[in-house]
Amino acid sequence: MQAIATKAVTCPHCGESATVSLPREEVDVKIRQSVAAFGDHTTVTCSDGHTYWVYFC
Repeated sequence: MQAIATKAVTCPHCGESATVSLPREEVDVKIRQSVAAFGDHTTVTCSDGHTYWVYFC
């Protein structure tokens, strides 16, 4: 069984923690408050309703 790589990220609005799945284990993440026109990313919404984007570099 292959383990899924995850990373803890923090909401840039309120500081709440979330866990995101990574496309591969060696990837770095960048947290942004707005969406970009391109790039491998996932969207996160915290329990306070803040939406932010996590980009994989």
